[in-house]
Amino acid sequence: MSTVTCPQCGEQNRREARFCQRCQADLSPTRAVSPAVPDQAAPPPPPAGRLSGLVRAVQRRVMGGQSASPPRQPPSTPATRRLRETEEPTASQPVASPQPAPATAPQILHRLTPLQRGSVLTHPQDPRRRYGIAVARELDRSIYYDAVDLTCPACRSPQPDVPSDGLCRQCRVPLRPVLVHERRPRANGRLSDADVQQLLYVSAGHPSILPHLDILQYQDNVYTVVEHPGRWGVLVRGRQQRSSDEALAGAVQVGQALAYLYERGFVHSEVGGVSIESVVLVGGEGSARLADLSTCVRRQPDDAQALRAQVNRDVAFLAQLLFYLSTGKELSRASLGAAPLALRPFVERAMQGQYMAVQDMLTDFSSLPSVPMPARSLKPAHGQATHPGHKYTRNEDAVVTFTFDKEQDGRSVPIGFYLVADGMGGHDAGDVASRTVNRIVTDWVLKTTVLPDLRKTTRKLTTENVPAELLTQAIQQANEVLLHHGQAKGSDLGSTVTAALIIEDVATVANVGDSRTYLLRDGRLVQITQDHSLVARLVDAGVIKPAEVRAHPQRNQIYRCLGHKPSVVVDTFTVQLQRGDRLVLCSDGLWEMMLDPEMQRIVESSRSPQQACDALVEAANRAGGEDNIAVIVVGLE
Repeated sequence: MSTVTCPQCGEQNRREARFCQRCQADLSPTRAVSPAVPDQAAPPPPPAGRLSGLVRAVQRRVMGGQSASPPRQPPSTPATRRLRETEEPTASQPVASPQPAPATAPQILHRLTPLQRGSVLTHPQDPRRRYGIAVARELDRSIYYDAVDLTCPACRSPQPDVPSDGLCRQCRVPLRPVLVHERRPRANGRLSDADVQQLLYVSAGHPSILPHLDILQYQDNVYTVVEHPGRWGVLVRGRQQRSSDEALAGAVQVGQALAYLYERGFVHSEVGGVSIESVVLVGGEGSARLADLSTCVRRQPDDAQALRAQVNRDVAFLAQLLFYLSTGKELSRASLGAAPLALRPFVERAMQGQYMAVQDMLTDFSSLPSVPMPARSLKPAHGQATHPGHKYTRNEDAVVTFTFDKEQDGRSVPIGFYLVADGMGGHDAGDVASRTVNRIVTDWVLKTTVLPDLRKTTRKLTTENVPAELLTQAIQQANEVLLHHGQAKGSDLGSTVTAALIIEDVATVANVGDSRTYLLRDGRLVQITQDHSLVARLVDAGVIKPAEVRAHPQRNQIYRCLGHKPSVVVDTFTVQLQRGDRLVLCSDGLWEMMLDPEMQRIVESSRSPQQACDALVEAANRAGGEDNIAVIVVGLE
């Protein structure tokens, strides 16, 4: 294979690489070597919005899972690099039959000993089900592992170990990342075969439960394997105090999952300790997710006393989670006074057994008053720019921006909407796709947000109007239009999208695909959105480093976009804004051409958002302009 030597560190890189995979130095022959930049850690989940709005938003969220198929073979030519969406991989339903631990099972006598990178975890009854360990994250009572399924999702070829590039050695398709939770055996005995099968099935039906792929039961430990959620953080690891609204949003998500499990015949069973560690945070609004259902037991409807005890444990678990999210500490009788005043009554009632069901506690949350609006609103100012780049004559990227003020309660409330869409499909299909997304989403937002206000000036316009649902519905509508258009015309068109809706001091961000939204605050540029690309999943799982993305041979293969399925999952994120913040929305034609520190330097050194956009486009073209470029910069004053 042809390689190029990095002049900075001597590392051998692929010939097409633009940046060194070891030190990130610029490998372009016509440019000076850039200084090495250390890998940036994944940003923490953005803070949630207003309290009562989030509660209502989460409680109205539609429950439902989405099945998926293994990814298709990568496109054979650069011209069709993203014309066909690579679908999100899932595993076939495994069969877990608990047996005595084999001799090879890890022996844990006291504190759990983490498996080392490169270790292979094999199902005790089915050696074909194997998982390669990449990164271990130790907690107080359990361990999480970033790992990969060693069976190729495309050709089903078994891999002997974790490939260094994360690709199947036979067909070169990225292996599927997974998240593995290791814990001590259940105090209430082993799960039966039937219960394991049912929990694997049930886990895929709720957005606040990570879909389970396997539950491996040994004598000394239990491993629960779930779909990797992307950027995530374990609750116990952070030990950070969160705002009351963010804590409540997370508790509502988990509470809805507990109510869902109850309806399907299961209760969570355990309280405190390792049960808190079964919850992970995934970036976005209402971000708490259940990552381990191995603690669950069948509810006992025929025994009223036992059933009441089971319900009390579920409610107590939710109360302890709410307390932990809001204080960063585990709940005890002595520490109850540390709970925020607004949340303390819920915790007290739950621990005293006053709720007859989890749903009663969730309903009680709605009694909290709305947070008053700030005295002085932030004012958004924006710039925008697009360019076809140097490689193409047609520009298939599209941008849209609009702002207006809403008179409300004797004051002016600023509202801004910003969108970047990256079309694909060849010929004019990509151009049609991006502009269709532009038109449909913008029309939806205008009709839902602006036009009703012109007819009814007393309508409240705050985060209680659930902008996350509004953006999700708008993008879903654009997906349906694209799908029908493609079927009618016989074309394989599609589009990515990232959008931000700012109402006062709260930004709701949505994305599908690999167009990105960044937040620049206090000298730090962080990516809010998650790329729906196979290579991004390998980064999240620790298989490859962030610096290797731009040179990876499958970097442009996305597994989620608009126009390819009847239904599409839209990621939403809520960010509490501050004066001086800047949002950067862009297509991959911009971020693939420069490292994040260079993007940050350009935005920080520009006198206005428009000057920043112009400078970013110029820099992307100077670096090669290998794709269409679209960018919006929003400054908050």
